[in-house]
Amino acid sequence: MKKIITHKYLMFIVLIINTNSYVNAQKQAYLENYIPHENTTLSSHPKLVIKTWVHIIQKNYDDPQNITKDSIEFIEDQFKWINQMYKNLKKPSLKAMDGTSPYVPNSRIEFIIDTISFHVDETGWDRMKMAPVTNPHRLIEIIKIDKKENSILVKGQRQGFKPLQDSIIITNSCCNDGIYNTKSIERQGSNTLIVIAETFNKTEINIGHVSYFQKIDKNCHKDNWLKFTGENRDYLHVFYTGGSHDAKTFGCGPSPYFLNVSKILQNGGYATAQLTAHELGHCLGLRHTNSPQFDDLPRTDKFGWIKCNNTNTSNNIMGYNLCRNYLSPKQIGFIHSQYSNVSALTRTTKNNIINNNEDIYISEDKKWEKSILISGDIIIKKGMTLEIKEIISMADDSYIYLEKKSNLIVDGGEIRNINNNWNGIVFCKNVFKPNKKPLFKKNMGKIILKNEGEINY
Repeated sequence: MKKIITHKYLMFIVLIINTNSYVNAQKQAYLENYIPHENTTLSSHPKLVIKTWVHIIQKNYDDPQNITKDSIEFIEDQFKWINQMYKNLKKPSLKAMDGTSPYVPNSRIEFIIDTISFHVDETGWDRMKMAPVTNPHRLIEIIKIDKKENSILVKGQRQGFKPLQDSIIITNSCCNDGIYNTKSIERQGSNTLIVIAETFNKTEINIGHVSYFQKIDKNCHKDNWLKFTGENRDYLHVFYTGGSHDAKTFGCGPSPYFLNVSKILQNGGYATAQLTAHELGHCLGLRHTNSPQFDDLPRTDKFGWIKCNNTNTSNNIMGYNLCRNYLSPKQIGFIHSQYSNVSALTRTTKNNIINNNEDIYISEDKKWEKSILISGDIIIKKGMTLEIKEIISMADDSYIYLEKKSNLIVDGGEIRNINNNWNGIVFCKNVFKPNKKPLFKKNMGKIILKNEGEINY
């Protein structure tokens, strides 16, 4: 019997779907303040600059199988391309869930190389290898080794067992121990016949065992970060490594503090830069686009190393595509929001290091309703008001200057420095003209704290 859904229930279902969409949109609405639209000034939306420490892990001194000190230019080119991708974003190849094509041309995110270190360490270099299985409980019993047919008959049905499909290891036989390449695997009754490429020394019956290789994948492991940096959290550490397993360039960005990219010399410079840009995106908190993280992304994104198109494969940096030149506004806004609010992440940025070329001048009344990383001094000009509603992270050794009759209002927000190393607030007539006479109280700027606002100094 067919089930009939009445209009009343159908309306209820639609209402649930629409309500969920509305709630999701509400949850993501805060990101709008953190999106660097073209008309947003650098003073209210500074560039996010992340410090990287690049580590080159070489296999050994005689055969590094990686970048050497003579190839620093290769690394510099990598980061030049990565920064171009994040700065010169292209329009999306696929429309978002609502049918629009949301776009900002510049993410205002930059990665700078602070330090490059070289390490010779074969264990740290080998991020992916094949190791023989030694567990005696996982050995497969041999029924017959056939010299004439170059075949092995093993106990049980193993034809779908992937570890056997590339190469195998024979152990405990009298005359045929060794590593062999597999040609085919097929079922033979209740057992399995393995045909190999090499020849055997002699036929053996009911003797020995077949073992196999297992893939040891340390692509996402933190051991190099621990060994070579002591889990340092003041930088985003980029490890360029290798792998003895026959695999193309691969990478992983599991943490805001480190990532790994292996075999960068085997995949072409620009392609490797695209991969590193992708892993950096993971470090910044972005997920793959086949599971949309934000509602300004497509509902589906086909994965596979295929060209971008306008039907099923996006050009998003967080997809698996051959273009990788787009980030959605909310992807970008999310990154800026995280690094502006989480002090532990702020430590990995250059924003907390003073740069006097990036001073902020408040020449008209301003209300900051989002957290901001400040890269220089803040100068509140004569008679002007700056109201702070969120977290303002001051740069090291920076000042806030209050000129004559200006106001600094901290309304539920906070002014801080993650290193407890900023210089505080200076009252003056004009920041460019040292006071010749005392600044009388009636002319002094004012600091107003409201709704548990804080100035930590």
